[in-house]
Amino acid sequence: MERRNFIATLGAAAAVSGLTLRAEPTPETVRLTLLHTNDTHSRIEPFGPGNGAVSGKGGMARRATLVKELRSQLGNVLLLDAGDVFQGTPFFNQYKGSLDYQLMSMIGYDAATLGNHDFDNGVEALLKAMNEAKFPFVNCNFDMKGAPALAKRVQPWLVKKFPGLKVGITGVCVDFQGLVAPKNHEGVKWLDPIESLKPVIKHLREREKVDMVVLLSHLGYDLKGGGIDDRTLAATLPGIDVIIGGHSHTFLDAPVSIKNSGGETLVFQVGFGGVNLGRMDFTLAKGAVKASSGGALPVH
Repeated sequence: MERRNFIATLGAAAAVSGLTLRAEPTPETVRLTLLHTNDTHSRIEPFGPGNGAVSGKGGMARRATLVKELRSQLGNVLLLDAGDVFQGTPFFNQYKGSLDYQLMSMIGYDAATLGNHDFDNGVEALLKAMNEAKFPFVNCNFDMKGAPALAKRVQPWLVKKFPGLKVGITGVCVDFQGLVAPKNHEGVKWLDPIESLKPVIKHLREREKVDMVVLLSHLGYDLKGGGIDDRTLAATLPGIDVIIGGHSHTFLDAPVSIKNSGGETLVFQVGFGGVNLGRMDFTLAKGAVKASSGGALPVH
């Protein structure tokens, strides 16, 4: 599909029906919905036939329709992405990620982190594509002193404010070793995600006084001892309410609760290719999560 035609299709996405409205919160509570994607891999159009269980699913125009309808029904909503937007279809070969970021901006993403494949064409190409992104990027375990232009575009954390609610968002990425050629992340050094997160969580909780901490993680859900993953991080590091994961292309039907010394952390990931949109709903009171629910919404 021609780029201009696809953008027109996306902009004209019609509303979908059949989604349930949530009840209004009481004056003592605040509600928040997190919508999220991961590892979309330049899947601009739906998967074609012959792709097994994902055949006919996905597509950014359909995602836009679903997000638009949910936002029309819900109050406080954040739309987030856990990285690996790049690589996987001829759209990436042609547009080098700029089309992905342009369409994500049209859909209304609030923040994203970076995955290993987002460095596939190098730092300069990533920066060029980022010119199309109208949303911020977060990562706290990259040392970007050697890539100052990227350091200006990627922040260690951010705070999103709603009436009666502050949400802190940060991000981490998997080790470059064996995944990204050194020349493609030149000037960017990977740091231990747990040690990198500790001061960020402390800052968000104690200085920013956020009610919720959300981590956009491109570590992988369960690496079976092959490195730091979302499950390990959640069990080890208290203070994170939600980990929105990526990298491992794990299809979860609902968030998984993992206990730690501070209580629990919810971990969720919705496969790859944009075939699902993750949704998590939270009720907060007095700066703490009191109830939550969630699931993977098919995009078709």
